[in-house]
Amino acid sequence: MIQLSNTNFDFEYLYLDNSCPTLFGSKKDCFDMHTLSYRVFGGIWKLIDGKRIILGYWFADNESELQYAIRSAGFTELINSDNGEINEVYHSIRIEQDQQNWSNRSKLPILSILKKPWKDLRKGWYVLKSGTNFPCILTCIQKNRYSVWIEHIQVCENKNDAVKFINLINTEHNIHLNYDVYAESNIKN
Repeated sequence: MIQLSNTNFDFEYLYLDNSCPTLFGSKKDCFDMHTLSYRVFGGIWKLIDGKRIILGYWFADNESELQYAIRSAGFTELINSDNGEINEVYHSIRIEQDQQNWSNRSKLPILSILKKPWKDLRKGWYVLKSGTNFPCILTCIQKNRYSVWIEHIQVCENKNDAVKFINLINTEHNIHLNYDVYAESNIKN
């Protein structure tokens, strides 16, 4: 199965500077936060004026699926890059995804407050874990008197990531959540 990415195109750069080569790299065993599994990662980028412009990235189950996805996206003339650059591309994408997950707040529909599990809970802060094992998704929720807000989301590969997420929440909102307390409990519908 191929996981296509949200490809970031900067058309101004693409059409103004076709003299810059399009670079490609791939790496096995990269964490795919969309499937919560480790897969082959591939990225395409250009170096323009010393700045890396990422044109797209993909996750696939194997190298041949990755190559197929890249060709299907219209990239044919590529120069293989070294592993150091693909590592930097992968990490810059993960950092950007983590920053978006941290900063995007959303309010649950107004009637959510009247439905389980929210109607039976006191107002306060809650961290929900998507499963019992790692990797998983943690969601920080604040319940107020008349609303429920998703404050932050974090994809965690291990317990250390989860503890860091809880500590960030504590610092950001001046509260005192404890990882061990939330890890043992789970909100049921």
